[in-house]
Amino acid sequence: MERITQRSVALTVTLMLALATLAMGAPKSERSKKYLTIEGRVLQVNREARTLLVSDHWSKKIYLVNVPKGETFRITFGLNMRTAEPQFKDVNRNDRVRMRCIRGEKEHLALLDDGREVVVLTAAH
Repeated sequence: MERITQRSVALTVTLMLALATLAMGAPKSERSKKYLTIEGRVLQVNREARTLLVSDHWSKKIYLVNVPKGETFRITFGLNMRTAEPQFKDVNRNDRVRMRCIRGEKEHLALLDDGREVVVLTAAH
C-alpha cells in the first residue's frame, strides 16, 4: 500500500512539472512581444529628426530609435546621467542610455557588412 502511494505521488509531481514546463514555454501574448528595453551607447544624435542611433550593449544590433516629444529615457553614463528625467536635448554622443521601446511593423532595416543588424524602434514611456 505504501509503495502505491509513493508511486502515485511521484507520478503526480512529475506530471505537474511537465505541465509547468509546457506553460512556461508557451508563446506569450502579443503585448509582451510589443515592448523591448534596450541599453547601449549613442553613436549619433539627429536633433531635427529626433532620432538616436544606439549600439546595443548585449548584442551586435544597432537601433535607430525615434524619440517622440515628451518621451523620457535613462542616461546611465554621460554628462546628464544624474538628471531625473532627461529629455531628448540632454543626450549626447557616446552617452550610455537605457530606454523602453515599441517594436514597429517593419522593424528590420538593414544588415551591415560586418554582420550587425540595424533595427528601427520608437521610444515609449
